[in-house]
Amino acid sequence: MRRFLASQAIFVLAMTLAGCDRIFAPEPAASDLVGAYRLMADSEDFLRTQKQYGSIPVSAIELRADSSISLRNLPDCATDGFGKSNGRFLSGEGKWRLRKAFIGYTLTLDIRDGGSLSAGIYTGDWIAIRRRSTPHILEITVGDPDSGETIRYERSSS
Repeated sequence: MRRFLASQAIFVLAMTLAGCDRIFAPEPAASDLVGAYRLMADSEDFLRTQKQYGSIPVSAIELRADSSISLRNLPDCATDGFGKSNGRFLSGEGKWRLRKAFIGYTLTLDIRDGGSLSAGIYTGDWIAIRRRSTPHILEITVGDPDSGETIRYERSSS
């Protein structure tokens, strides 16, 4: 019986680790992250049904090789600490850098003045790098990280 329970525990642990795309992930090369990312269809559906956005303009994140970033039409619920929507979309420019997180990797952004996205440092696990290999997905936490709400961007070009 003890062996059976031990083998079950090992099986459950192995399945858990295999299902998580950030545990034991190698550091992505900057060149693998550079490119244009577009809001995924399931995230558009989430924004319409759960966050009550009417029409959603093309929402994109562009990571450039010179470490500059352009965010276009980011839903405002992504920047509200409670995940609330006012139906607005925000844009901004700045710099990005890759950072090791407790589990996996994230992006730290330094957004400069001049756009509708508030200037400042955006850090923590706000934008997580998903998938262990290319093409990576950028996943933005919406509101409280414990809510499990995210919006995801898939790479559309390099």
